[in-house]
Amino acid sequence: MSGNWKVGELAKRTGTTVRTLHHYDRIGLLSPSRTTESGHRLYTDADVVKLHHILSLKQLGFALEEVKAMIQDPSFRPEEMLELQLSRLNEQIGILAELKVRVQHILDRLHSNQPIPGERFMLVMQMMRMMQSPHFSKGLADELERRSKRIGPEKLEEIHAEWQTLISEFRSCLIEGKPPDDPEVAELARRWKANMDAYAPADASFVQAAERYYGENPEDAAAHGMDSGLYTYIKAAVSLIEARYF
Repeated sequence: MSGNWKVGELAKRTGTTVRTLHHYDRIGLLSPSRTTESGHRLYTDADVVKLHHILSLKQLGFALEEVKAMIQDPSFRPEEMLELQLSRLNEQIGILAELKVRVQHILDRLHSNQPIPGERFMLVMQMMRMMQSPHFSKGLADELERRSKRIGPEKLEEIHAEWQTLISEFRSCLIEGKPPDDPEVAELARRWKANMDAYAPADASFVQAAERYYGENPEDAAAHGMDSGLYTYIKAAVSLIEARYF
């Protein structure tokens, strides 16, 4: 019957899982509003609207605790959430259009038997991941793109090679128990900051976006030899030299 769904039916229609809906029920985020005379609990149209709000806010990067607080706030305005979601979709469309251009460029070079630097594939893979992330806005993606073009593929490969060297040297210092303010670690931190400033926007929004992204995608960080403990160590060392010289 339209407007009344069992948990399995709602999960199938909305692309969620029964386990997820049961979890939302347990934590008081979303519960079936109707109970039949036979004791069956059913989701109503209002519950479906609320589920859309929850999934949309999750897609925008909010944690479940934040989502719960937002939708239970009397001042919550669904139209603001939808406007934010629409803005995010427009950003993703822009990234997808740029990704299409880059993939076509690689395909054209393959057809003409031209060599393709690995850096080009790395950039495409990065954009593919960014498409799935709510943290990198189109503005940040565009800035990275502009910097990549200005630097050039050869210099980018040098920067990435230096990062791998620095990660390895930082890890050795961490294993040896050297504190973040050790002179050797401080020198590594200066090199790290110089490398980062050459590639990425030097502002808090980029750092925060990157931290959230890698926090949710630790396998990407692990592929470069990075983990949370090492990152915390590097961040502490860089913060010390920034406080000292900047």
